[in-house]
Amino acid sequence: MLSNARLWGTLCLAALIVCLRCRAEDLTALRALQVYATAQPPHADLTFTEPLAPNSAPLFTLASATAQGEWNPLGITAMQGLGGRPRMLRVYYAEPLPAEHTRLRACTESGACVEARIDSPSDAAAAILKKLGALPATQQDKSLLASLFFGRAAGLNVGAADLNLVRSDPGAKDLSYFLRLKRGAASGMDPRHVEAGAHWRRNFLLNSDRRAAIATALRGRPAEAQALLDELQTKWWAGHTLDIGVKVEGDASGQQQWIGLVDAGWGLQSTTRRVALPGAPGWLRFRWLAGGVEAGRDQARLKMGADAALVIQAREETAPIRRFEFVAHSTARWLARPELGARGLRPWTQLDAKLFVLESASLRYGLRLSLQHGSLPPLYERVNSIHLGFVVESRDTGE
Repeated sequence: MLSNARLWGTLCLAALIVCLRCRAEDLTALRALQVYATAQPPHADLTFTEPLAPNSAPLFTLASATAQGEWNPLGITAMQGLGGRPRMLRVYYAEPLPAEHTRLRACTESGACVEARIDSPSDAAAAILKKLGALPATQQDKSLLASLFFGRAAGLNVGAADLNLVRSDPGAKDLSYFLRLKRGAASGMDPRHVEAGAHWRRNFLLNSDRRAAIATALRGRPAEAQALLDELQTKWWAGHTLDIGVKVEGDASGQQQWIGLVDAGWGLQSTTRRVALPGAPGWLRFRWLAGGVEAGRDQARLKMGADAALVIQAREETAPIRRFEFVAHSTARWLARPELGARGLRPWTQLDAKLFVLESASLRYGLRLSLQHGSLPPLYERVNSIHLGFVVESRDTGE
């Protein structure tokens, strides 16, 4: 019995040593490498399989090369952990990369290496310029946004739904069709609002002279193009939009109250502004509806409004929270003609905080906390409620 106990004890101790050795190797195992060769100062982001110890970094080397050439070592000047328990490390290197080098390699002291492609300055500037050519999407522009909420009203557990569907016409890129529904199970949380229709939107980008200068400089003068691009990104407004559409509004509770309207508006839209946040990159975008009109046979409304969104995206692929969004939306309608006893100014404000924990190629899944206050047509039921529920939304481009 004693010999068997010693044998099993020895095997367990050996297994523990092997596991600890594997764990130690995992701490310095590289998973991915991303290069920012045109940034100032230039750097690369390394992703590891496990969180790194505080105030420490594994030993590794950086090297660059041409498509088929030998590796040339790079001098590392500084390192910065990204996140609270970082799986990512930002590494700054001193020497500017030669223009013909298209590969970067990072290797740990154990010999494990990962490689990444280096975009030329002209390619990087062209990619950013293309991104700046698309105005950022707002929450109302999402091709899919569906939420099921839970809350309390009059001492009872009640539910609500928020649905937004937008589909672009493949034959006319400026034309889209939409369906929006807001429905609650109790008074005080039910806007009784549904609308469907089509709208034509034309985006007019600002700073066209600077964009033309960048496009010209990209043909042979990448350094000048990068300088012009950096200047363009400091501009606050990206462009303005013109919307013209038709829609029908109805009572989501099922009563026969449907009206047809012509809907038009003009507004300004900001660029996607980077926000310096510790641990994860952040972006801020803003849209101002400077003026609009909704008109029908017995309806005449003027409207103004604004949308703003703060987006925080986790750098680490294994982070428990992949994305956080805080979205504020407000619209004020002034009824030039009374509608079902309602008249004057009718505002609507909605604040949404969204935590996304799962992502696929086209969708995000998470939780949504929503504060809704005001009233919406056609019945203008007064709403003042807080909702908590699930959300599924599309990963649209132009964010």
